[in-house]
Amino acid sequence: MSGLYIHVPFCRKACRYCDFCFTVSLQYIDAYIVCLVKEIKNAGNIVNEAFSTVYIGGGTPTVLSKRQIAAILAAIYEQFSVKNGAEVTIEANPDDLSEDYLKSLKDLGFNRLSIGVQSFFDEDIDLMNRSHRSLESIAAINRAVRAGFHSLNTDLIYGMPGLTIKKWEENLARIFDLPVQHLSAYHLTYEKDTVFELWRQQGRINITDEADSIAQYMLLREKASQYNFEHYEVSNFAVKEQRSKHNSIYWSGDTYIGFGPSAHSYDGNRRKWNIASVNKYIQNISAGKPHSKTEVLSESEKYNEFLITRLRTSEGVNLEHVKDRFGNKVLEDLVSKAGHHIQYRPEEMLLSNEILKITPEGWLRLDHITRNLMRD
Repeated sequence: MSGLYIHVPFCRKACRYCDFCFTVSLQYIDAYIVCLVKEIKNAGNIVNEAFSTVYIGGGTPTVLSKRQIAAILAAIYEQFSVKNGAEVTIEANPDDLSEDYLKSLKDLGFNRLSIGVQSFFDEDIDLMNRSHRSLESIAAINRAVRAGFHSLNTDLIYGMPGLTIKKWEENLARIFDLPVQHLSAYHLTYEKDTVFELWRQQGRINITDEADSIAQYMLLREKASQYNFEHYEVSNFAVKEQRSKHNSIYWSGDTYIGFGPSAHSYDGNRRKWNIASVNKYIQNISAGKPHSKTEVLSESEKYNEFLITRLRTSEGVNLEHVKDRFGNKVLEDLVSKAGHHIQYRPEEMLLSNEILKITPEGWLRLDHITRNLMRD
């Protein structure tokens, strides 16, 4: 499979935890769309198959009007081939999803929505500086179903300052009581140059301690299982047949292309990334100047990326695939390192039927484990 991603870097408000490429200067939207369409049309024939997924993320893509989104989609479908029945997703904030707007999205061909809920407690929403209210989230999800959307993802954040296990349990109870088929639940991270990181350094907020984070993660898994949501990737849960096809392309190492500021592309050998500045993106494309950089991956980098992406998933790493793609020496190195880890921490990793997996308990230390398995 292959996927196409569009980055829309506009938001009505700046979330205090977010380090993505975004701006609240909505006056640049029209100029951005002109440049985005130009980038798409100048891309040439860069894939040898029709795209299986189209994903418009951000930022907050739903700050765009129907006309503006239609212009983006028109450029995509004019330039590229997209499979019939492709998964076509747009990220949305609850306060943007009126009945009329939802109808517009449906008319434009979207068949999947990813709605940024984050919390059902207004005090947490205010702390994050998000633009909606908790009741708007519930209403938006129900409106989306009435509008004909039957593939809905919602985002939640745990590990928030002041998030007790009781509040987290209530967040989960509410989300699983709603007609959603997919949940992305992320532990809060304090990223460089964000307001939350500044406040952490100043002592204005207290980070959640490790024991509470683990308790919230384990409760998340327990409640998801009760409602038949499969934990198929570190931060993602889905009912049967409702996994995110687009994000699965990233985790399986398939090819994808991205357009817009900060968007990434990957063809199996090369990685390309666009400039992560809205103003510079617009300026460079308008002037016909380079707006991206490309690197050719070494064999070690390809292997490390192979491990990093697949060990995030419930499918794990197929050792036969390692042998076929990277050779016996690399396979022997992986088996040796994994064997050492399994011997001393068997609760975190298992090897069965030539499949190496990190367990859900091991996912709590995913970065550490993966680093120990990688090659220099």
